[in-house]
Amino acid sequence: MAEVQEKSGGDGKKGAQKKMHIRVDFTPMVDMNMLLITFFMLCTTMIKSQTLTIALPSNEKVQNEENMSQASADDAVTIILDAKRKPGSFDVDSVNGKVVNEVYYYFGKPGGDAGMFGAGGAILSENNNIQKSEFLTDEVNAAGIHTARGIRQIIQDRNKEVLKEVNALKEKYKNGGFGDLETKDGREKAQQAFNEAAAAVRKNENLKKPVIIIKSTPQASFGSLVEVLDEMQINSISKYQIDNMTRADSVMLIDYQNRHHND
Repeated sequence: MAEVQEKSGGDGKKGAQKKMHIRVDFTPMVDMNMLLITFFMLCTTMIKSQTLTIALPSNEKVQNEENMSQASADDAVTIILDAKRKPGSFDVDSVNGKVVNEVYYYFGKPGGDAGMFGAGGAILSENNNIQKSEFLTDEVNAAGIHTARGIRQIIQDRNKEVLKEVNALKEKYKNGGFGDLETKDGREKAQQAFNEAAAAVRKNENLKKPVIIIKSTPQASFGSLVEVLDEMQINSISKYQIDNMTRADSVMLIDYQNRHHND
């Protein structure tokens, strides 16, 4: 509130100039600001923290502890994360200061059944079974043929039996097969029933499913690892692990890059 006070100059003499003193009271403004701050705090939606969901091992007793980390050659899929290199060099390339992710993969053992090393430790390039993949893309032409097999498509091809069952459960959920979707309580119960059914499918040992082993070079970005871990959830992979690069992995990767450095 503002207040104007008039005061006559010259001790009340005739014709003396009047002086005006203006006083502004900001006390009501403080009250109004507090009300506005309280209003915005109550009406603002806080940013939810972004978390990464990782399926952790269960507490079930393992019958054969020696084979806990072993996977059959037919089921094993190894994914190696790396960064794009400059042409003709092993130096990391970047676009606008950001590392460009690259991903490689191979099925089964490094070098296949014959292995990557020959007599005296010689490197057998002809046995190198590592392949390069587009990171997460999956391009399909007009004929329905995959022209760029992204790592997602490769994972889905290896896990197609599980995905077929999970997709059938998703359709059942959409059609109300797990409960009423019109009410909040019904949706929560239906979601819980769907999650239990999907978990049972992922644990079904009668379905063929891959064991994904994720590895990365020191040059790979942490973001690429997070994206691949997300793919495990998206594609209902029940068995996967993060492991260290072995000598055979490094040799295969370098050998491949040496032979394709102009690609």
